[in-house]
Amino acid sequence: MGNESTQAISGVVLLNPASGAFRGPNDPQALGVLAAEFGCRLRTSLKAGDLTDLARAEAQDGCRLIIAAGGDDSVREVLDGLDQAGIFDLPPEQRPLFGIIPLGTFNNFARYLGLPLDPKEAMRCARDGVIHRVDLGRAGGKLFTESVGVGVDVAAWKVFPKESPSLLRRLWDGTIAVAKAVTVFRPRRYFLEVDGLLQSCRAYNITVANSSHFSAGFAIAPHAVMDDGNLDLCIIPSLSKLGFLMAIPIIFLGKHTAYLKGVRYLQVKRVKIWTIHKGQARIDGKLGPRLPLEIEVLAEALSIRLPR
Repeated sequence: MGNESTQAISGVVLLNPASGAFRGPNDPQALGVLAAEFGCRLRTSLKAGDLTDLARAEAQDGCRLIIAAGGDDSVREVLDGLDQAGIFDLPPEQRPLFGIIPLGTFNNFARYLGLPLDPKEAMRCARDGVIHRVDLGRAGGKLFTESVGVGVDVAAWKVFPKESPSLLRRLWDGTIAVAKAVTVFRPRRYFLEVDGLLQSCRAYNITVANSSHFSAGFAIAPHAVMDDGNLDLCIIPSLSKLGFLMAIPIIFLGKHTAYLKGVRYLQVKRVKIWTIHKGQARIDGKLGPRLPLEIEVLAEALSIRLPR
């Protein structure tokens, strides 16, 4: 990871006021005062997609520090805007710095990076922390911070209800969705091209991960490191329905690579996945495109300030 000067620069905070299960610290007026305290402006989204438009406009206008205030989905919306502005095609030193004020429910990306969860401390880190460059992933042209999934987790996403404002309700709904998915999903044969090598497998689930956790804290890729220039490929083999249900706690804790027989785990740069049956992918917390799908790492794509 690269270390650079932490010179003070003006920036913008892009806020999603609807982030998070608790809907607590997202008051635009309070965030505006906090942003001004650190020499930044505040811009607030009014509907889904606004953060992408705001981030694209700020990047095109040459803003040098762009801070996403919200949860993981808000972070990805802002990153999509930077992507649309073409900043990841620029030399690293010409890309704007990125920051996060974690205001979501799980904040997986921020937690993995060790960012403060307190808004003021997160703001201070975004302005005064040490600059590092971390990896992102791209799947079918779409950026991701956490992972891409194919298999039973797609089936679970399809039956997951609209997000509840309650954290405990989200965890319960997620558990029920997985249980429902297991009753209808049947393992299938997938074909993969992994860094140019062809292979096939019969699998319950395939994950290509940039970070170790996704969703409600599942440690699906426990060995993933977000600044090593790799993605982590994890293949859960074909299991019985009961066997998979019994394995869920092991997978949640990230122990499946050691204790679940037949799991395949390796680091990759590029993966293509397809199947002879109809198939769809999950990209982070959203349902993604149909297979086939090409996935690649964007090594050291994002310059972000982390705690000293």
